Amino acid sequence: MVGVRARGALRWLLLAGVAAPGIAMADTPASQPGAVSEVVVTAEKREEPLQQAPLSVTAISGATLELQHAVDLEDWAGYVPGLVLGDAGAPGETFLAVDGIGPIGSASEVGVYIDGTPVGSTSSFEGANGFTMDLMPYDLQRVEVLRGPQGTLYGASTMGGLINYVLAAPDPTHFSGQIGGDLFGVDHASNPGGGARGEANVPINDTLAVRVSGYDENTPGYIDDATTGRKDDNALTQFGGRLALLWKPTTDFSAEASALYQKSHADDQSFAALSTTTQQPIAGDLSNINTRREPYTQELQLYNVTLNWNLHWAQLTSVSSYQQFTNDTVEDLTDYLGALLGEVGAPAKNQSDFDENYRLSKFSQEVRLASPDGQKLEWLVGGFYTHEDAANSEVFNAYNNSGVLLAGLNPVEAVSLPSTYQEYAFFGDLTYHFTDWFDLTGGLRYAHNNQTFVESEGGALLGSSPPTAAVLVVPGSSSEGVTTYSVAPQLHLTKDVMAYARIASGYQPGGPNIVLPGVSGVPSQFGSSRLTDYQVGLKSTLLDGRATLDLSAFYIDWTQIQVSVLINNTSAIENAGKARSEGFDFSGSYSPIEGLVLGGNLSYADAILTDPVPSIGAASGARLPYVPLWSGSLTADYSVPITETWRGFIGAGYRYTGSRFSDVQGSTSNGEPQGIKVGADNVVDLHVGARTADLKITVFAKNLTNEHAYLAPADYFFSALGNPIDIKAPVEQPLTVGVSVDKSF
Repeated sequence: MVGVRARGALRWLLLAGVAAPGIAMADTPASQPGAVSEVVVTAEKREEPLQQAPLSVTAISGATLELQHAVDLEDWAGYVPGLVLGDAGAPGETFLAVDGIGPIGSASEVGVYIDGTPVGSTSSFEGANGFTMDLMPYDLQRVEVLRGPQGTLYGASTMGGLINYVLAAPDPTHFSGQIGGDLFGVDHASNPGGGARGEANVPINDTLAVRVSGYDENTPGYIDDATTGRKDDNALTQFGGRLALLWKPTTDFSAEASALYQKSHADDQSFAALSTTTQQPIAGDLSNINTRREPYTQELQLYNVTLNWNLHWAQLTSVSSYQQFTNDTVEDLTDYLGALLGEVGAPAKNQSDFDENYRLSKFSQEVRLASPDGQKLEWLVGGFYTHEDAANSEVFNAYNNSGVLLAGLNPVEAVSLPSTYQEYAFFGDLTYHFTDWFDLTGGLRYAHNNQTFVESEGGALLGSSPPTAAVLVVPGSSSEGVTTYSVAPQLHLTKDVMAYARIASGYQPGGPNIVLPGVSGVPSQFGSSRLTDYQVGLKSTLLDGRATLDLSAFYIDWTQIQVSVLINNTSAIENAGKARSEGFDFSGSYSPIEGLVLGGNLSYADAILTDPVPSIGAASGARLPYVPLWSGSLTADYSVPITETWRGFIGAGYRYTGSRFSDVQGSTSNGEPQGIKVGADNVVDLHVGARTADLKITVFAKNLTNEHAYLAPADYFFSALGNPIDIKAPVEQPLTVGVSVDKSF
């Protein structure tokens, strides 16, 4: 553990007592005296009790996340068994791994959905495995995390699992609203942070309602730049809102239309610079050594229309969506290029950076028909279509030593990579209830995708005249069909105990490679990456509903792994090697006395290559990236009446993530190592507060022990000549203490 340097951390707030979040909060309905309330999920695209869903799934309520003062994935993922994050420096620059299946190639292995709509690109051209939609969890009904491949019902890029944000729906039966705000301090930050938020549900008449919500959250920077002397470089703003309209003219039909917007912007990324030899800080625990700033912006516009029609013999559902999803990031390359810029006329002392812009426009349509619940044979059939237009722009820029663009040299090099991805799929799912105690579920999906791209390259380094002109244009295309399946027998040992087994497959789409003229050895197309998950589980509600238990064990075979490689100094993706992940996930809760809920989870995942991958220098037995052997959490929450109108609550949470690698263990690129093994991190979160029927006051602390853990991916940074510069290591946000007030009406 590195030392801690405080610079006015708690100057903004002097707080006497705090307490913390967990999955089940003591002042939420799920933890009121008596039995733990039943949680309903839509993991199988039907509403069903969480404890009766025959797969490994966790649900977290929106109320829990609000108490936790969760503003991004990093704040709550540690309380979900099997879910691990890789943090590349800002919310949205996030890698996801579930049960040992994490990012190795360019496309995502774990999907993100909002109200059943896939968000983000499916192809390998938009950096989807590293740009994850990180939704501010406000005005949220719940978040569902599904573990294991979901290829049958959800399709591409969900072979590790998925995260589904279920937003609060308009309600024509009553008016409600809430406004709130928070003020907090972050250790090592010179300025306070804070935000404001509000939501309202407004019935227009008995059949029509509008729901509107919005938020504006600002987190101060706490990373300093030792090269330029800048302080608090990495300030973060999150701004967004949603408008939803529900029309329910009859009990059999409803239509909901919504528009969601979110923008997150980090002035710089949350990296500390570590020595490549000692892996210790070069300039301080919370300092980088950049010459130029490295901002990051993520923006989402999502428009969605959902129709539900009860035909009495079946339920017809249509989900239509359109989204614009952008990710812009800048990387300082001053030390990387250095004197090499002199070859194109730059002065000896210069600066440079690399600007990446990803633009995605995506339409998706799903129609499904489901039988009524409670029949001997339950069935679901559906079709899915999506079309993506993406634009990937990468530009190297050169500046003089004062930071002014150099005339005639810009761009030094520029790459434009517009692409399309089009997919159609058909799927079905059957459940047959043989007896009161035995059910069998099976599913099948066929999907076909077509992809195209055109890469254009130019710039002063390639001799373009003018530098903006393209000197190389390379097209490419691919086409592929994939079938996935699932089989899940279920044994209802009692009305409160269910055992299940599940065999399911999933895939990550293949695609075309960029084959430059004169470069040999690059395959024109890479195939889909596929896996099969063998899972057994037990779910139980015990002690008259005061305890729950969820245990699952898994063995996953992963083949045709997509690996990003350099072939003759050309970037490409190849299918290389096999891997397996085996382990278990456990979660449980227990209410021993009125108002007290104890919770915990524990996960073990042994994820390794079972074949060597010579192209990246990885041996058989190498551990997969981002995946610790052990992770888990503990929570305790207590709620008690204070007066006739006030109720107090207090809670504590502890989350542990074991040591893990930032890339495939031992992997290299051009002979250079690709990442370090980061140590385990231990984080304690606390909250305490009181509430009435319409007012809630909460004091919260995140990272109470001020753990300055370095997170994966912590990657080596070399110059163009192969000289080591530093290790860019993301840092756990330091101790954060604040107060939050919400008023309902």
